[in-house]
Parts: sequence; C-alpha cells; structure tokens
Amino acid sequence: MEKIRILSLDGGGSAAGIHARTLGRLYGMDTPGREIIREFDFVAGNSGGSIVFTALCCNYTPHQIDEFYSDPDTLKRMYSPRRVANVPLLRCFLPRYSSEGKFEALKAMFDRKKQLQEPAPSGIHMDAWSGLLGKNTNGRDVVLLVTAFDYDRERAAFFRSNASSPARSSTTAINPTLAEAVHASTNAPILYYDKPASVCGRRYWDGALAGYNNPVLAAVIEALASRPGEADKFRVLSLGVGTCMKPLQSDEPMASSALSKNPGIACLLRDLGKAATAVFGDPPDVATFHAYMALRQAMPPDNVTNDPGQIVRLCPVVRPIFEGEWRLPHGLCLKEFNALFKLGLDTTKRRDVELIRKMCDLWLADCIANQPIRMGRRMCADVGQDAFSAGAAHWKAISA
Repeated sequence: MEKIRILSLDGGGSAAGIHARTLGRLYGMDTPGREIIREFDFVAGNSGGSIVFTALCCNYTPHQIDEFYSDPDTLKRMYSPRRVANVPLLRCFLPRYSSEGKFEALKAMFDRKKQLQEPAPSGIHMDAWSGLLGKNTNGRDVVLLVTAFDYDRERAAFFRSNASSPARSSTTAINPTLAEAVHASTNAPILYYDKPASVCGRRYWDGALAGYNNPVLAAVIEALASRPGEADKFRVLSLGVGTCMKPLQSDEPMASSALSKNPGIACLLRDLGKAATAVFGDPPDVATFHAYMALRQAMPPDNVTNDPGQIVRLCPVVRPIFEGEWRLPHGLCLKEFNALFKLGLDTTKRRDVELIRKMCDLWLADCIANQPIRMGRRMCADVGQDAFSAGAAHWKAISA
C-alpha cells in the first residue's frame, strides 16, 4: 500500500537542534536536507521546528543544522539580543530580543546555502518551494505548512505552500516567502521579542500562542483535507525537543522530595510564570494524542500489543524512572536533572547548550525516556513507546 508520510516538528527554542539529530539518526546526519524532505508528503513546523525544516529545504544536512544549535554565538545571533538582554533586572520586565534583527539573522542563515541557478532562499515564496524541492518519493509535491498566531485577528494562522489547499479559508490569502512565514512562527511574545513579526502587511506572534507549539494536528488536518478517504495510508512522525515531568507528591508519597513535585500555593507570580510558559509546552496527552484519535487508532485494552499504529512520537521526556522506587535517569546527576527543569527556552549559555546535547545523547541511547502518545501510570506509556530505539524502529517499519 502506498504510504502518505507526514512530518511534524515542534517549537523548541535553543533545543531545536534535537530535531536535526533525530532526523539524522533516522536518515543520516550527512544526508542533504532536500532528500529528507522528499521522504514526506506533508511537512509542518512551528517556531524552532519551522527553522529546522526550512534549513532542510535550503539543503543543509542534519549535521550542519546541529552545528547551529551547538554554538552559543550562533544562537545569540539568531535571537538578536537587545541591550536590555544584558541587564538582569531589565530582561525580566522588557523584551530581550529584536524582531527585525532576528528576521535578518534568519534570512542570512538560509541564504548561506543558496543553490546554483536558484534565487536566494529568503526571497522564495511559499508556493514556489514545491518546484525547487522536486517530487517526493511518491512522485508528488511536498506540502509545507507553518503555524503562527495572527496578532490583530487573535486567531491561528497557517502559511501553506499549496495555495489551493482544501483546508484554506475563503479569506484573501497571502503568499509570503518561507523565511517570512518562519519569522512569524518564531516571534515569541512579551518578554521575548519587542514587537510582532510584520509579514505582508499583517502582524504575527509564535504559533504556540494559538495552541500549535506541537503542530501535528494541523498537519494531519491538512492531509485529511487534501487526501480525503485515504487516512489509512497516513504515517505520521511527530518530533519534539524535550519536556520535563516529576510525579506529584500527592500521587507518589514515597517519592523523594528531590524527584517529585509539590504543587505549592497558588499566587500571582507563580500563576504568571505558568501562563507565560504553558503555551510552549506539549503535555503528552494533547496534540499527538488528538491526532492519534482523529485517525481512529486503537486504544487499550483493544490495542493489546500497545502498537501506536500510524503515528510515532519521538521526544525526550526528562522524568524520574520507577524501578521499585523512583530514581534518576541513567547518566544524569541530581544537579543536571534539576538544571534541565530550569532551562529557559532561549538559553544561550554554553553550559546549558552542552546540557541539552547531553540530554539528547542520553535519550538517543535510551537512558532518558521517550515521550509516549499517551502517558499512563507512573508516567509510562499507555500508547506509544517509552524508548527512542523502539519508536525509531516502529517508524522505519511503518513508513518503508
């Protein structure tokens, strides 16, 4: 049976290089990016995920993309700090980064990979990319989708390479460059960027604000609209860059205080912090699980083999491991474990960048757990795989 393959890449800030390493493990770290893109029929990304898939469209290899995210200086240029970013007190209350500076940095990064006899990537409009990428392994055009949040209309916004998509609305469509779409998708609000991204006369913030930090459901809906009646052919790869979880002390009273979470008392400062960061998270039971159910996949106990069928989720989840008692994941000391919980989305400190790389190494080696599609008792999988190797093996089996 012909497969319709869908790739979804979460937002991820400074950890988005994990996308490159994941795809490198699946398809080869030195494989030209366009070869990887042509493995799919639909590719969706939000924020950091949109940067990574655009870099693949520019023909960067996963190894080269990984190098961007391994270098703190490159990360700083990509974020484009304002002067207030260097003043600890001010950076807590004022936007740290320049929206316009970030756009210029993104364009420069994409344009460094200009291909012979092609325009500079930053000037290529969404609808022109299909012709440049060439037909995929199924002989069809690759459909690109970038998610954002329309600042003025206060709604989700979708930038598509397929201008005639059945999923589009009847409002007047715009045709930005892919770089402009990425600019819109990466413009995290309030404490991050100084103003909304301006694209084709409209203003945008990061797609996480619309609930699409994990854009897998948007990708599946795009595919369902374009290929109705063929959902049984869908094979979906949803990639994340890491989430952190501890069991609640009320649920696991025997867990040590260092490895469990005390809910604490609700207060204004705590609530503001939760509100500011919640939109960038992807709780295990939300987007990927909704896409799973939209494709009518089996749930336990009917799914007695715990086979996630058509959807694979690959994402590190930093959490304690229960083996008779709660303990740290293999390879992490308590200081590193707690540091991962405190990492900022926009960190550019060398020690933090190295810790993100270590987390990814341990996840790829099955020492840190994989995020399942549906998490159950003691944070183990009800649906999906608890280890990267199992998820990768399943993806190779169902997508071949």
